[in-house]
Amino acid sequence: MDCLNSFSVSLQLQRGYSTGGTNVKTWGTAGNYNWQVLELGSSTNLAIQGFKQIDVYGIEMLGTVYTDVGTNDGAIVSDFGIELTFTGQAPLVSGISDNNFWPLTLNNKAFTLSKYRNKTNMESPISGCSNINFGFFNAQGTGGETSSSVTLDIRLQFNFYYKYEGE
Repeated sequence: MDCLNSFSVSLQLQRGYSTGGTNVKTWGTAGNYNWQVLELGSSTNLAIQGFKQIDVYGIEMLGTVYTDVGTNDGAIVSDFGIELTFTGQAPLVSGISDNNFWPLTLNNKAFTLSKYRNKTNMESPISGCSNINFGFFNAQGTGGETSSSVTLDIRLQFNFYYKYEGE
């Protein structure tokens, strides 16, 4: 990442997920539920402003997701992830995918960063990027106190590595 510019975006949110909202699935025994959260419908768009668009060469996510200790619907977070989607031009590679079991997408501009895979570097950038969408969020774990909800504190920072378009 030598000779690249960078900027950071922070995400700090406390969010309660409930089975009534269909965002969380729980199973197990009383006081020790396994759980999974899927946040599909919400997203936030970051519009890149300035006199030039950017070429994105890398993304890094720092931080954690943990339970809110002040509530009675706590849990242990084992893993979490968030999907970032970029506008702009993906590296130009061509190919043909036959109609088989795995629905392949060539030149996809969506990346999921997770607790265990928290960065992506690209030799060929996503060029002409003007928007970054923070979308699909998921988390899972064990030790849920209730069968109907889980409250999470999300504290993440995203570092983006870029050059201005044309430089």
